[in-house]
Parts: sequence; structure tokens; C-alpha cells
Amino acid sequence: MDLAARYAAFGADLTYDKLPKSVVEDTKKLILDQLGVMLVGSSAAGVDSLLASTRRWGGAKEASVLVHGDRLPAHHAAMINGTMARAQDFDSVHEGAIVHLTAGSLPQCLAAAERKGGVAGHDFITAMALAMEFMVRLGVSFETSFLKTGRVTTLHQATFGGALGASKLLGLDQRQTVSALGLAYGQVAGNLQVTVEGTVLVRVLQGFAAQTAVQSAIMAEDGLVGPERVFQGEWGYFKSYHDNKYRADVLTDGLGEEWKLLETSIKYYPCCFLAHFAIGAMTDLVAAKKLKASDIETITARVTQGTFNVVCSPQEAKRTPVTTQQALFSLPYTVAAAAHSGRLSLAEMTPEAIRDPKVLATAQKVTCVVDDELEAQYGRIIGPSILDVTLRDGSTVSQRVDRVKGHPAMPMSYDDVAEKFRSCIPFAAKPLDPARMERVIEEVRHLEKVRDVGEIVKLMV
Repeated sequence: MDLAARYAAFGADLTYDKLPKSVVEDTKKLILDQLGVMLVGSSAAGVDSLLASTRRWGGAKEASVLVHGDRLPAHHAAMINGTMARAQDFDSVHEGAIVHLTAGSLPQCLAAAERKGGVAGHDFITAMALAMEFMVRLGVSFETSFLKTGRVTTLHQATFGGALGASKLLGLDQRQTVSALGLAYGQVAGNLQVTVEGTVLVRVLQGFAAQTAVQSAIMAEDGLVGPERVFQGEWGYFKSYHDNKYRADVLTDGLGEEWKLLETSIKYYPCCFLAHFAIGAMTDLVAAKKLKASDIETITARVTQGTFNVVCSPQEAKRTPVTTQQALFSLPYTVAAAAHSGRLSLAEMTPEAIRDPKVLATAQKVTCVVDDELEAQYGRIIGPSILDVTLRDGSTVSQRVDRVKGHPAMPMSYDDVAEKFRSCIPFAAKPLDPARMERVIEEVRHLEKVRDVGEIVKLMV
């Protein structure tokens, strides 16, 4: 049985009462986290251009664009919300699967739920858990990281997982769901060049994946038939994109009993997760050693090859980001900002902040190197970072960070995520009523009791 049929059957059989309480609670927390990040993303560069295009195209008013309030065809709403979901790179990440989990599932599920209408909160939780679990297991199965191949599989996972979640919410049967996955396979895409150059296409590609997922599910609903052997066929996904180098066991072993989505990290810093460990090391040094940016002579960041490829290279460009999008993927800038502020918040990632000459001068002192031991142990996944800081008096201090706040071993509570959500509100494209935002927090906290998730969407436009 191909993986597409296996997950179509699993999804058809999955109901809310089969979800462990831990999965329900984490799913709600992840949903609230992503909704907050989408508030910030609503004002990001590129969103206005996408809105202009979709407004001109017109079409059925099936689903909403958060904050802006436009009603668009479901796949177009998913595209814009998906772009917003990834815009600040503040969304959750599964470290082992290297996947932007909720940015690759929530926009798709929201669009499908609105198109369907009357979707109860417990059914929405079920579809989200299904989509995310598939995305995680798919990512963990890969033997080679996209950080080295350049084929951005987090977008593939969003296309497949989003199609599976949308199919569940639209009520597709198993045959139609397999077709949705097959249609999605025909459109998977994504490359690392857009990330290396720091273009807004990083976020827009996330939107494209969301659009493809929803569009594939709707087309399957309308009777379009895709290939059946989507993943393990002669020229299925694993052959075409991974040369059949994958771990088949993690895709199905313990499915429905062991939930790998529980290993997801909620981001504490608003930038690419690959830089978080070095940022954490710097904030630790500032707090513990009373380190001041003015005391620093040089900073050496020891990282894995994958981290180096994305947030360190080319080093001169990474030291002098011009746009927020470039700063999001710059270890030198984010570490320098943390050295000056003792933190890294949304305030340090504004266009004005990234032009601060003192921070940019400190960024020039940052040199990134690949650490052979870290690479040998963590080269396939997102790994730790080590900072070696030389001070003006000639002394040195070092700090290694393996985990940052938000990791399952250092989890954020629902109230922590609610505070993060509130911190995102001022950065939305349009003023939002704080009282309504508090209602969103409470509605998601008790999402399993909500009669129609569309009511939550209405609070956010």
C-alpha cells in the first residue's frame, strides 16, 4: 500500500476522541502561536502585491484573508494567509523534521474549513493534528537535509500535509484524498536560492504551497483524478526527489499511538530557527557575564554546515542586511542585535532597527565557521551552536546552546504563547481591537468546544 493510501485510510478513521489530550493541547497552542505570527505577517512586504493580484482576479468569496478581511476563492485566501504565516519566520519548527509545521498547515485548514462552513472546533483540531503528523513523519524519514540539497522539503511537506488536512475538512473519501495527494505531487516545488538571497519569495513560496494544497483537495472533490502511487511508485516522490533514500519505518510505525508532532518547538525569537542557538548563546552571555556589546572584539560562531549554508553565507552579505527579510536569515545580524539588546524581539527586526550603525558594526565582528564535531553529530538536523567571544581586554568567553525556550524540553505554556500572540498585535497591517484579540486567545484555548471555527476567523479581520 502506497503511503498516500495509508494516510488516506488513517485520516478517514481518525476522530477527535482518538487524540491523546497532549496532542489536543499542543495543537491548540500551535494554532494560537501561528495566528499571532500571521498578524505580524499581514504587514510584510509582498502581501500587498498578492492582494492586488487576487483582487483583480476576483472569484468566489469562499474564505477570508486574516486582518485585511478580503473574501477570496479558498486557494487564493490560503496563498495569502500562507505567505503571512511565514513572513516573519516566527512560526513553529519541528527540529528533527526541519519543517515549518503550522505555517504549512493552518492556512490550508482555515481555507478549507471556511469553504466547507460550520466546521466544529474538535474537527478542526483533528484535521490539524492529521496534517501536522504527516508533515513531521515525512520530514523525519528523509535521509538528506534540504539544507544541503537546496530542494526545500518543508514546502513539499506543506503541500502534502496541507492537502491531507484540507481533504479531511472537506469530507473527501479515501479515493478522493489519494487523488488530492497525487495532484499535489504534480506541483511540489521550492528551492533554497530564494533563502540565500534573502528575497520575499521565501514567504511567498509558503503561500504557493498552501494554494496548491487547497486547490488539489478542491479539484479532487470535483472529480479530478491524480496518480495513486504518489510516494512509493516507480517515479513517486521518494524516487524522484530523494533517490529512494528514506526511512520507511518512521512513516507508519506507531501511527496513531506515538505522535511526533509533540516534539515541535515554538519559536522564541522572530527569525530563522537556524540562528536561534547562537542568539540564545549570546543572550546567555549578556545575562550571566554582564557582557556588553562595547566590550566585544570578535565573535566566532561554530555551527553545522546546514546552518552555515542558510544564515551565514555569503558572510559579507549576512553582516550587512538591507531588508528585514535578509536580517531574518542572518546569524551575524541577529547575534549582534542580541549583544546590544540582550534579547531578540520583533522590535529588533524592524526596517529601522536593522539600519542601526552600532549593531551593524558589531555584526562585522561575527565570523561563522563549520564545526566538524557538531556537523558529525547534528549534520542531518538542526543542531546546536557555540559562540566564542574575544573581549577587548584579551579574555575570551564561550557559550554552547543545544536547546532554546520553546523546545519540548523547555516548553512554552499556553499563557506564554498568549503573551507572544499579544506582542504580535501592534505589528499587524491594520489596527485590531484588543478585546477581540483576547477573545481569540480564549476561543482557541477552548477550541474543542467552538461550534464553528469561522467565528474565530471573523474576530481576526
